[in-house]
Amino acid sequence: MKGSAIASSVIVLLLLLSDAKDSFADSHAKPHQSPSHHIKESNPRSQGYLHVEQVIQSALQSFPAVLAASKRREMATGEKLAAEGGFDTLIKMYTRSSLAGQYQNENVDVGFEQPTEYWGATFFGGYRRGVGKYPVYEGKSETATDGEVRAGVVIPLWRNRDIDRRRANLAQADLNQLIAGHEYDQQLLELERQATYRYWDWVLAGRRVAIARHLLDVAKSRNEGLKDRIRLGDLPAIDATENQRAVVEREERLVAAERALDQAAIQLSLYLRTPEGETLLPGVEDLPQGFPKAKDHHHRPLDELIDDALLKRPEIKRIETQIRHAQVESQLVQNQRLPGVDLTISGAQDFGISQSNLVNRSEFYAGVVIDMPVQQRVAEGKGIAAEANLSRLMADRQLAEDRVRNDIRDSVSAIKAAFKRIGLADQQRSLARHLEEGEKTKYGLGESNLMLVNLRELASGDASMTYADALNSYHRALADFRFSSGEITHLSEDAHHHPHKTIDYDFDPTS
Repeated sequence: MKGSAIASSVIVLLLLLSDAKDSFADSHAKPHQSPSHHIKESNPRSQGYLHVEQVIQSALQSFPAVLAASKRREMATGEKLAAEGGFDTLIKMYTRSSLAGQYQNENVDVGFEQPTEYWGATFFGGYRRGVGKYPVYEGKSETATDGEVRAGVVIPLWRNRDIDRRRANLAQADLNQLIAGHEYDQQLLELERQATYRYWDWVLAGRRVAIARHLLDVAKSRNEGLKDRIRLGDLPAIDATENQRAVVEREERLVAAERALDQAAIQLSLYLRTPEGETLLPGVEDLPQGFPKAKDHHHRPLDELIDDALLKRPEIKRIETQIRHAQVESQLVQNQRLPGVDLTISGAQDFGISQSNLVNRSEFYAGVVIDMPVQQRVAEGKGIAAEANLSRLMADRQLAEDRVRNDIRDSVSAIKAAFKRIGLADQQRSLARHLEEGEKTKYGLGESNLMLVNLRELASGDASMTYADALNSYHRALADFRFSSGEITHLSEDAHHHPHKTIDYDFDPTS
C-alpha cells in the first residue's frame, strides 16, 4: 500500500511538471495573442496546431475555383448528352382532310427517322392511310383501306460515310469531357501550390514575431540590472537611455512583425474553409512550433523527372486532347469536300381492300442521290481554319513542354540551393549567437558598451530570421517541385480532420 501511494504521488508530480513545462513552452514559443485570430467551431486542427495538409484538403474541398472547375465538368457532361441527342429518334405526323371540292379524301401519315453511328446510315419507316377520291395526279396518296406500312434506309457511300456532323459532335463531346477533367486537375495542382505557399508564409511570419518578441524581452529584462549598476556607478547613465531606445526600436519591430502575421493569416484564410465554403481565420494558437527539418533530396536523373512530368502534367494532357479535338474537326472538313453519294433502299406494303387501280400494293425501291457544291468555299474556308487551329495547338504544346522542362530544372535547383542556404544560415546563426554571448560577457566585465551588445543581439536576431527564411524557401521549393512533377493531391474523405503525419520539427524559440 505504501509503495502504491508513493507511485501515485510520483505520477501526480510528473503530470504537474508536464503541465508547467507546456505552459512555459507556450509562453515563450507563441507570438502575440489576438482575439480576432480565432478559428470557428469547425476547427481543422488535429493535434493543437494547423498542418499544411489540412489546409490543402480544406482548399480542395471548398475553394470556389475548384467548385467552378467541377461545374465545368458537369457542363461537359451535359454537352455530351446533347451530342448523343443527335441520334434521337424523330417522329413526324401529317394529316389532311378535304373540306370542299370535287375530290373528297382523307390522309394520315405517321413516320420516324432513326440516325445511327453505323456508317452514317439513317433508318426510316412509317404508316400512312389515304382513302376517298383522288385525281390521277395524286394517285400516290391513295392506299388500301387498312393503310400502308413502309420502311427503308439511307446509306452514305462517300461523304458522311466515315464521319458526319453528328458523329463528330459526339466524338468532340467525349474529348471535351477529358479536357474539362484535365482543367480540373490543373486547378487542383495550382491550388495546392498556392495553399502551400500561403501556409509556409504564415509559419514564417509567426517565426518572425517570435524572434522579434524574444529580442524585446531581452532588452526589457536588462532594464532592472542596468538601473542597479548605474546607481552603484558601474555604468554611465547614458546606458539606460541606450537600452530604452533599443526597447522602443524592438517594440516597433514587433508591431511590424505582428502586422505581417495578421496579413499572412488573412491570406491563408482564403484557402482554409469550412465544408460549407466559409473562410476560417487561423490564430496564433494554430501555429506550429517551427518548420519541419529539411532533408537532402537525392532526385532521380533530371531526364527521368522531365519525362515523368511530361506524362503527368494536366496542361500537357489538356493540349494533347485539344489537338485530338481539332483533328476530328479537320477530318470532318475533309469529309465535307467529298461529293455526296447516298444509297436509298425502301419498300412498302398495303393492307386491306384496294378501292382503285391507282394503289400499288407492294413496292420496293433502290436509288442513288448525288450532290456536290461547285465552288467548295465553305469546305475550303473551314479547312483553312481547322489547319490553323491545329498548328496553333501544336505550338502551344511545344511551349507547354518547354515550360514543364524548365519548371523541373528550376524546382530541383531551388531545392538544392535552399538546402545549402539552410546549412549556411544555421552556421551564421550559431556564430552570431556566439558573438552575442561573448559581447555580453565583455560588457559584464566592463570591456564593452551597450551599443555593441545591442548590435550583436540584432545581428543574432537577423541571423535567426535568415535561417527561418531559408527554411521557408526550402518548403516553397518542395511545393514547386510537386507542382512541376504533376503530383496531384486528391481530396480525403475527412478533409477537415485529416490525420496528422509524424513530422520532425526543428524548433527553437529564437529560430
